[in-house]
Amino acid sequence: MLKRIAIAALTALPLIAGLTTPPQARAGTLEEVTARGVIRCGVSEYGPALTAMNENGQWAGFYTDFCRAFAAATLGNARAVDFVSVSSLDRFEALRQKAVDVLSEASTWTSERDLGGLAFPATSMMDGQGFLVRRDGGISGLDQLKGRRICVISHATSVGGLNRVNKVRNLGFKIQEYSSIQGSFAAFFDRQCDAVSTDGIILASLRQQLAPNPADYVLLPERITREPLSPVVLKNDRRWEDIIRWTILATIAAEELGITSANVKQHLNSTDPEIRRLLGLDGDMGARLGLDKAWAMRVIEQVGNYGEIYNRNLTKVLGLERGQNALSSQGGILWSPPFR
Repeated sequence: MLKRIAIAALTALPLIAGLTTPPQARAGTLEEVTARGVIRCGVSEYGPALTAMNENGQWAGFYTDFCRAFAAATLGNARAVDFVSVSSLDRFEALRQKAVDVLSEASTWTSERDLGGLAFPATSMMDGQGFLVRRDGGISGLDQLKGRRICVISHATSVGGLNRVNKVRNLGFKIQEYSSIQGSFAAFFDRQCDAVSTDGIILASLRQQLAPNPADYVLLPERITREPLSPVVLKNDRRWEDIIRWTILATIAAEELGITSANVKQHLNSTDPEIRRLLGLDGDMGARLGLDKAWAMRVIEQVGNYGEIYNRNLTKVLGLERGQNALSSQGGILWSPPFR
C-alpha cells in the first residue's frame, strides 16, 4: 500500500496540540506502531532496484526491503507496512509531523541534519554523487563537463556537491535545479542539460526505469562525494532509533556469520555464542529493545541478510557488484558491532 502526503497538509497541523500534551503522556514510536498494527515507512520512488512497484503490484527494492525488515522486527510480519511516498522537499517534515515512523530512502547522513533533530541510526548503503551523460555526447570524464549544463534535484545534498566541485576544480557547471528527481531526468532526456547528477546507484536505477533506451546513456566512473545513506528517525525517541539501528546491523551480522533466510532455522542448535545471541537464544537484547527474543531471527527469515537484500535488488536488477557495500572481510566497508 502506498500513501501520498502533501507538505501543505503537514505544516497546517496545529502546533498547540503538541504543546498541551505532557511529555510523559506521549507514547513512543514503538508503542504507536504496535497499537496501529503497521509501520508507516517513508519512501521515494527511485526505480526498480531501490523503490518501485513491480509487475505484481507490490512494492519492491532495496529501501522497501528495509521497511519490511523493521516491520518483521517490531510487528512480527514483514508485510505490515504502509508505504508513504515522500519527496526531497517534504520527507523530513513528514517525519517531524509524525506522518511517517521512519524514512527508508536515499537520505545522506550529514552534520547539519544530525544536529537538526534527526537521527541516522546506521548506514544501510554507501554511495557517491555521479553523473549520467549521453553515450553520443563524447563525454568520458568529469573534466569534459566543464562549463556544461547539469540537471539536479533541489533540496538535496547533490546541489552542494556540485557547488563544491565547481569551486575546487573550477569546472564552471551551469546548475539547473528541479523540484523532483523525475523532473531532472525528464529535462536531461529532453536535452535541456548535458548531464544529470545525483547518487550513482539512483542514476543507474532510474536510467533503467525512465530512459527511452537505457543503452544510450552512460554513468561516468568518477564520484565527487561520499554519501553515507541511512534510514532517518526523530532524535527524541532513543528506543526507536536503537531498533532501527540494530535491525540494520542484524542483517549485516547475519551475513558475517553465514546465516541466510534459507538456513536460519538450522542455526537454532548452534553453540556459537554470538549466533545464539543474534537469534535470541541467549541474552536479553530483545527485551532491552522492547521486542521479543526472536526479533532478529524473523528479520533474517522473512527478509534476509544484507547480502541477500543487496543481491536480489541491486545485483539482480542492475547487475551492480557489491563494491564498498561488501563486508569488510571481503574488501568492503560493512561491519556490525558484535552481538554481545
